[in-house]
Amino acid sequence: MRTVHLDLDDTLNIGTIDLDVATGIAKIDGETVPILHVLAANEFTVPLAYETTAEDALRLAAAIIEWDTGMMEQADSPFSGATPKLSSKQVIRSFLGKMYRCEFRDLYVDTYGYAGTLR
Repeated sequence: MRTVHLDLDDTLNIGTIDLDVATGIAKIDGETVPILHVLAANEFTVPLAYETTAEDALRLAAAIIEWDTGMMEQADSPFSGATPKLSSKQVIRSFLGKMYRCEFRDLYVDTYGYAGTLR
């Protein structure tokens, strides 16, 4: 895990800060791509296609958090009936073609399958 330094507002009296979601730009294999870093039940870094807007990345982040948290709840209590909501799965599925290969994409595709083209 790498450390990313934030330039926080000096006028705010902030002690410790733990980010749930961060978006940014990174160089991966010589190509500059938007990235999304999400901390839910697990921690994922997702490189996305260049045309992905920050708003879309945040929508994906919300879906990943909802999906991952639902998966953990289901693992803790398999007979409770609480599973990840279908809408979060649909949002994630709509982004699979825009994701570069990463741990999250591989996990999701291995779990649910995907018939589309992947990067």
